[in-house]
Amino acid sequence: MAGYIREIFDSIQGEGIRVGQRMSFVRFLGCNLSCNYCDIPECQKKEGPFFYKKKSYENPVEVEFILDKISEEFVSLTGGEPLLQPLFLLELCKRLKEENKITYLETNGTLPGAYEMVARYIDIVALDFKIPTATGRPGMWKKHEDFLKMAKDKEVFVKMVIDENLIPRELEQVLSIIERIDKNIPLVIQPVYNRRIPNLLEIQKKAMERLKDVRIIPQVHKYLKLE
Repeated sequence: MAGYIREIFDSIQGEGIRVGQRMSFVRFLGCNLSCNYCDIPECQKKEGPFFYKKKSYENPVEVEFILDKISEEFVSLTGGEPLLQPLFLLELCKRLKEENKITYLETNGTLPGAYEMVARYIDIVALDFKIPTATGRPGMWKKHEDFLKMAKDKEVFVKMVIDENLIPRELEQVLSIIERIDKNIPLVIQPVYNRRIPNLLEIQKKAMERLKDVRIIPQVHKYLKLE
């Protein structure tokens, strides 16, 4: 089984509740969205070469080749959007679990059907709720809610990337969805890199009135100048 990959590398997790943890990263090509703040636009299309240790290879890439390059216990499956290649992701995750790896799926939470196919092989879900004022796209609240319902029994957290344009209605949508499913699910508020958000602590405080675990975590790897 082969799929389209942008790169494989080892680094620390720079976002979310596992920040600072060392992982092997498998970055998938292709995305069904095009967010304003996207920091890896090369992954929006399912085309181009694959990179490993500064060498380029042709796509698609075989699962065996990828497995041979994984060195860490935790494996981040990121993108792009990994769930756009569900059969390839399924085969990769099966093999990773056979090798006792811990699978960490980073997803935009808009493809619940694809997630259902691979869910049994996923350990941790980083679910990115897309905020219209930050992404420049319409809200996808129903898809996010359906996805979170499926993932609620995993180690899951919701990530909310925001800028200074966040409006109360958007925060209300996020809080209501999490509250309906399980208010113990952590919410990570992630400011867009290099943007000042004057009311950031007020946003956190408001969210803490309704949820048990609300954290402000920036993209730490960017401040450390890491991949």
